[in-house]
Amino acid sequence: MGKRYNWGILGAARIANKFADGLKELPNANRYVIAARSLERAEAFKEKHGFEKACGSYEEMLADPALDVVYVATTNNLHFEHTMMCLEAGKSVLCEKPFASNLEQVEKMIAKAREKKVFLMEALWSRFLPSMMQFKAEVVNGIIGKPLLLQCDFGFISPFDLHGRVYDPALGGGSIPDIGIYPIFTAMYLFGSPTEIKVTSVPAPTGTDWTTSVLFKHPGKEISMLTSSFELNLGNEARLYGDGGYLKLHTMFHIPTKLSVNRNEGRELEIPVSSTGNGYNYEAAEVMDCLDKGLLESPGMPWQFSIDLMSVLDTVTQLAAESYK
Repeated sequence: MGKRYNWGILGAARIANKFADGLKELPNANRYVIAARSLERAEAFKEKHGFEKACGSYEEMLADPALDVVYVATTNNLHFEHTMMCLEAGKSVLCEKPFASNLEQVEKMIAKAREKKVFLMEALWSRFLPSMMQFKAEVVNGIIGKPLLLQCDFGFISPFDLHGRVYDPALGGGSIPDIGIYPIFTAMYLFGSPTEIKVTSVPAPTGTDWTTSVLFKHPGKEISMLTSSFELNLGNEARLYGDGGYLKLHTMFHIPTKLSVNRNEGRELEIPVSSTGNGYNYEAAEVMDCLDKGLLESPGMPWQFSIDLMSVLDTVTQLAAESYK
């Protein structure tokens, strides 16, 4: 174990609670400071999760010289602004997905991290889950032969709310950035950026996407069929078919879950995967390992992957909007 790092969390929303629980699994992660727009809310979060300090403003937290690294946990539309604040203050950053609202913002964030020589990583927690990593390892090892088709979806019914976070365009709402990013990430993690993209989508009354289906063709001729939805309870599985069988990440595929294989034998066999904590501990551990090594970016979630992912998300969002016409 390396240095013990003082963690700060910027924003006290639901995802911040999950991340704070993940930090409790890591002996080298000190739950140091929580900052919210309301001091009362920050104090309540501090007491709930055992943080040392609470701040009623983000600026106050970032001025603390003892703070080592910040997890940005605000709404999608604020990721760019708050990450840039942290980087300007010289603080290492783990920013919740999606990294930003568009490719231009992502490139500016990375440029600022380079300029300030501070660590920056997108918090796409699924990347570091043992189940997801084993999923890819089994593919690389050829357990199902040549991979040919990925079917992956993420959908649940979210009652429509004109001003709700998942529907309000001003808050970065829509199924694509909020949950569609998981199937898209999974496809790109396995096969790289798509060479062809086709999209069909149904809009919510606010103009954000309600249900979106995406078809990718990848450089190795693999096909990915991906769907995200706030109006349908989908299977929330990832199935990868090869010429020697299929692999399945069970419901919910984006969290620590079961992994199984069927090698064209008519039955599924579970592949043992062990994990600890709620899963958010793995991305935090990756950050601290990188900081121990003096890195500015994670080899497991490098800046170029975040650039490529946001570029694809931008294209999918644009094609979805065009499909409304």
